[in-house]
Amino acid sequence: MVGLSPAYADDLTQCSQSFYGGIYPEFINTKLSNKTQALCMDGFAVMYSGVSRTPMWSAEHLTRQRLQQAKQIDREDSFHEESRLPTSMRAKLADYSGSGYDRGHLAPNGDMANRSQQYDSFSLANIAPQSPRNNRYIWRNIESATRYLTQQYGEVYTVTGVAFTDKKTKQLAGRVLVPSHFFKAVYIPATNQAGVYYAPNDESERIEVISVDTLAAKIGIDVLPVLDAQTKAQAFALPLKAGETLDTPDAQTEKPAWILFVWAILEWLTAQLQA
Repeated sequence: MVGLSPAYADDLTQCSQSFYGGIYPEFINTKLSNKTQALCMDGFAVMYSGVSRTPMWSAEHLTRQRLQQAKQIDREDSFHEESRLPTSMRAKLADYSGSGYDRGHLAPNGDMANRSQQYDSFSLANIAPQSPRNNRYIWRNIESATRYLTQQYGEVYTVTGVAFTDKKTKQLAGRVLVPSHFFKAVYIPATNQAGVYYAPNDESERIEVISVDTLAAKIGIDVLPVLDAQTKAQAFALPLKAGETLDTPDAQTEKPAWILFVWAILEWLTAQLQA
C-alpha cells in the first residue's frame, strides 16, 4: 500500500474468499491508490482511503447459508474507530455528529452471519457519509434485492463502494469527504452475469443500473477484473426495487415454484390424454 508502514498493511490474499476468483479490484486511475489501506475484516474485505477517510470499496461473498445465519442475529449498533489504521487516517465518531449525513455501511449489517462479522461491519473503515433518504430507502432496497438474488441463484459476489466525481467535494468536520455517488456491483456466477447499481448520494432517490465497464469509466476502478470482456460490457438487469416482500423467500421463490409445479401437472395430464 502507498505510504504506509508494513505494520499496518493487510494482505488481501488472506481474505481472498471475499473476491470472485480471489482477484480484488484494480485501480485504473492510480492516483486513487494514494494513502490506501487494505483491511481483511471478518466476512468481508475493505480498501480504505486515508485521503477521504472512507472506504473506497468493501467486497463480500454472499451465500444462502450465510444469509440464513444472518437472519438469526438481531442488530447491535457498535460504530467504532478502526484501531488498525494509523490515527491520522482514521475517521472518528465525532466527524459524523450533527453532520446531517447517515453513517452508511458499504458491507451491510444485514449480511453478517455472526457477532464478530457484525461488529466489523460497524467499523468506520466500512462507513461513508450517506444521504438519509439514499441510505434508508434506495440503499436498503438494493441490499434487500442483493440478498434476494443470493437466495435465487445460490451465491453472489458484491463490491460496494463510493465515488467522488463532483468538482467540489463536501467534507465532514473538515476531515471526511462526502461521496458524490454510491455503487454496488453484483456478479452471479451461476449465470456469469454482472450489473452495477449506481446512485447519486442525495435525496433524489434516483438510481440506474450500469455495466462493470461503464462503472470503471466513471470512477477509475475495475471492480471485477477477473470477468470476461462480454460480461463486463453488458449490464445484467438487476431488480431496482426489493422491499421486505422481495427479501423473503416465501413471497418470491415459493410462489413461482408452485406455479411451475402446477404447469408440470397440467402438461403430464395433457400428455396422458393424448396418449
